[in-house]
Amino acid sequence: MATALRPQAPLGFADGQLEALKWVGMAAMFCDHIGRHLLGMPHESWAFIAGRLAFPLFALVLGLNLAREGDRAARCVRVTWRLLAWGAVSVLPSIWARGDPALLNVLFTLGLGAALCWMLESPAHAAWRALACLAIATASWFVEFGTGGVFLVAATYLYAIRRGGGLATVVIVLLLATAWLNAIFGGWPAFFGTLAALPVAWLAQRLPLRVPRWQWLFYLTYPVHLAVIGALKAAG
Repeated sequence: MATALRPQAPLGFADGQLEALKWVGMAAMFCDHIGRHLLGMPHESWAFIAGRLAFPLFALVLGLNLAREGDRAARCVRVTWRLLAWGAVSVLPSIWARGDPALLNVLFTLGLGAALCWMLESPAHAAWRALACLAIATASWFVEFGTGGVFLVAATYLYAIRRGGGLATVVIVLLLATAWLNAIFGGWPAFFGTLAALPVAWLAQRLPLRVPRWQWLFYLTYPVHLAVIGALKAAG
């Protein structure tokens, strides 16, 4: 469907603003991956701190896009499988670039978050949905940013649809949990680097940004940049 025909994004964001945030997140992730995996910079480096912007922005953009008006269940199903498929494509490039297969890459994190949103909208029996949510929560132990990251996507989605102070509090708590996880590796600068996603999103919402939608380029760029990093490491 053409971008012009897409339902409007929630919380007052325009399409171009969400696209800009997505690519700001991608640029931050590039800084982190190139700095740490190619140049050998430590977790305390500016590259890691800059990279902490990426996941909160990805979670925000995904949650808001899934929360658009229309058939949300069908949208969540489609995006879940797309993210998991591209996550699978990215497994070998991710291992090649990082040399660490302990955690599945961030596309799986986002895919599990979209799957949680799918369960919230599914017409299936409540028992089956609860079982699926338990399975998703268990799987979240094996992806980047863990359970807090997966549930941040779903909490953002719910807040975009229903609003309310309680849901806002849940989003903030999960964002703080993500920041704390980052701080374990990069210290307080990484903690505040994660929270910097809030003013970045606030600023983007107030700028007349008209970034075109390059959906497939985003998915393709993820495994390709990891493969390039892996190839450069092998060549070095």
